[in-house]
Amino acid sequence: MRGSSDLVVPRRIYCIDSSSLIYCQRSFGHRPSQAAFFAAVWDLLDRLADDGRLIAPHLVFIEITKNKDRLGLWAEGRTDVFRPKGEHAALVVEILKEPGQQLVDPTAARGSEEADPWVIALAEAVMAQPPTLFDDPSTIYVVCEETKPGGMPDICKRRRIECIDFIGMLAAEGIAIGPSVPFQD
Repeated sequence: MRGSSDLVVPRRIYCIDSSSLIYCQRSFGHRPSQAAFFAAVWDLLDRLADDGRLIAPHLVFIEITKNKDRLGLWAEGRTDVFRPKGEHAALVVEILKEPGQQLVDPTAARGSEEADPWVIALAEAVMAQPPTLFDDPSTIYVVCEETKPGGMPDICKRRRIECIDFIGMLAAEGIAIGPSVPFQD
């Protein structure tokens, strides 16, 4: 039982997009020497997955397992990270009605889907779940590398969801790559 002076630190949950996982692969694991040198990054992904703090919609799994590279193999061994196909479809429809959204390519072939609105919908759904009496409060972050107007950061901001990039996630978890910059919650 916590005392009144105990500080409760919110549990950080990361809803990650393909763009950030691909960035991780290219920056920290494209070659075996990189993966070995940056083992702390891959260990963090494993730890977050084990703790249930790294989540993604099924479409992210589809996008990153097209190749049988380090990332694809990692994802195939971590299927618990990826939520069921079609989960939160009603939220996706709502998100796609956002004025000026640029989450999907309107010229894409019919039937093709992109994970971006699904990532936001999953984060929003998790954020909306009230904690139980025994849960610590959670903070949800969408993790993506996009910067385009009307993209994920813009839509997340409108929907009051925190959006950070992969390096921001590393910083939030205490892993410094390059100059030390403190994470601001």
